[in-house]
Amino acid sequence: MTPNRWIAVGFGMLMVVSLLVMSAVSGHMSASAMEADNAMRFVQVQDFLKGQGWFDVHQARLGLEGGTAMHWARLADVPILIIKSGFDIFLPSQNALEVACLVWPPLSVLLVVWGLMTGARYMGGRVVLIFVCIIAATVLFRNANFLSGSIDHHNIQLGFLAIATGFSLDPQRRPVSLAIVGAALASSIAVGAEVYPYVGIFCAFHALDWAFAGTPARRGVITFGVSFAALTGLFFVMSVAPANYGLVHCDALSLVTLSAAVSGGAGLAILVAFLSDKPFAWRLAGLGALGLMCALLLTAQAPQCLANPLDGLPPIVRTLWLEKVDEARPLFAVRPNMAQEIPFMGGVPLVALIVSVWRVWCGGQRRPYLLFVALLAVDILLTLQQVRFYSFGHIFAILPLAAWVAGLFAAQDGGQRSAAYVLALAVSLPLVWGAPGRMFRTPAGLPVGNDNRASACASPDMLAALDELPVGRVLAVADVAPDILRYTRQSALHGHYHRNAAGIEAALDIFTSPPRGAVSLMREAGVDYVLACPGHGELLMLADVSPGDFADALNAAIVPEGLQVIRQGSDGETLYAVQPPAPRT
Repeated sequence: MTPNRWIAVGFGMLMVVSLLVMSAVSGHMSASAMEADNAMRFVQVQDFLKGQGWFDVHQARLGLEGGTAMHWARLADVPILIIKSGFDIFLPSQNALEVACLVWPPLSVLLVVWGLMTGARYMGGRVVLIFVCIIAATVLFRNANFLSGSIDHHNIQLGFLAIATGFSLDPQRRPVSLAIVGAALASSIAVGAEVYPYVGIFCAFHALDWAFAGTPARRGVITFGVSFAALTGLFFVMSVAPANYGLVHCDALSLVTLSAAVSGGAGLAILVAFLSDKPFAWRLAGLGALGLMCALLLTAQAPQCLANPLDGLPPIVRTLWLEKVDEARPLFAVRPNMAQEIPFMGGVPLVALIVSVWRVWCGGQRRPYLLFVALLAVDILLTLQQVRFYSFGHIFAILPLAAWVAGLFAAQDGGQRSAAYVLALAVSLPLVWGAPGRMFRTPAGLPVGNDNRASACASPDMLAALDELPVGRVLAVADVAPDILRYTRQSALHGHYHRNAAGIEAALDIFTSPPRGAVSLMREAGVDYVLACPGHGELLMLADVSPGDFADALNAAIVPEGLQVIRQGSDGETLYAVQPPAPRT
């Protein structure tokens, strides 16, 4: 093994170990400490192990009558199931599942490391590799997506896009490299729809790269197109039930995604096969015709997918739910500790974008830097709208920043190495950008507005008491839904999942109605129990929005007429039963 490969392997192992240690130190080394989305993924895997069909990701116990058809792909469950099968040899099944959920996220960082190490090889020598390791370590070692229990799909999406980035930089455009790019992109769209903009950038990059390069890119781009189309088709067959082949979903792998990938990927491969030796104008015209065909196909199949799927949410759901979900809020939305978070999230991608534009302008290694410019520009635009995209920008920024710092490190001025690389390295580290804002950080223990912490509600004792009751539907704050589904036999009216819009709307209507009317709405929605947690951030927010109404009464521990106290905790957490209406006389 070469020294560079030893460095890459050693760095990968170091990142896995450091993430496991950080998980233990930060309290993530427990399946009970999972955040809401990770707990819901756990419920999905648990349901599958209990006999729910492979193609069925429907949550029958979430929402109104009929449940909620979740859009989460079953393919993201595969690594967890594989690891669990190994632990099944010497652990009880439930314990094996919990351990798998703790082990998999730190291991998934190896996907990112593979992509970055590959990109470093193509961007320069060992110096670039060393600085990739330094910058990547600061980006990854506390990244919540790779801490134990973070089994939601974002970790593998970051990994697949890192792999696509690294192998796209192959200057020789070797077929094996671009086949891996196509496979990584197909895998990423099979896991989740939020990566579609980035996938579009990669596809456009390789198509235009062929348009300008012509014959030298022929074999590689043909392989890319075939790999992307074939793997997307395979994942479609693996994750969509045959009865649903004709359905269109804008937020999940479905017919419209398959059509776009197959027509685009296969169409690109055909164009490249027949037009590579033609003039540039012919190649560009062919790409234009292919793009127009794909656009017309999308418009005919699913015009609704040209708009944001969240735009169709009811007004009350948009204002009192979506706009309060922190990861879906704009970068500059008012939030606690924003003086620290905004520079931390946006500083590094912005520096990387400036560096990449400068490198394109100077003409050095234009091909890779054009890709970085496109990816980083799109990521910054997406992050301005929803902060959850900032993690992708941090991954895309590592390679151009490492190459920049390595270039300054190697520069000599009168026989002396310039110290400019130290400043360049500093502005390439997210921790440096976030550090100044720490002086404005809200002190621990003080209220910080919409603090939606599930730990403030649904204690183990209360969940145990809830599980002993006859099966029914529970109204609680949205954060608690996964724990209700995971630890009890009950159903939850709503949670943080946009396909549960009807349940969310029903819950918000109840919380913002006068107590007497709220009880009537609960009966209409089939709510049997109410779990109230006075002081919880979500309940405080609803009480502020609608003073004097049901949420305000719950927060003040006032028992509305029509509810009966079943159990009360020492911290005010209270479980109520919804009483049937009094018979008419």
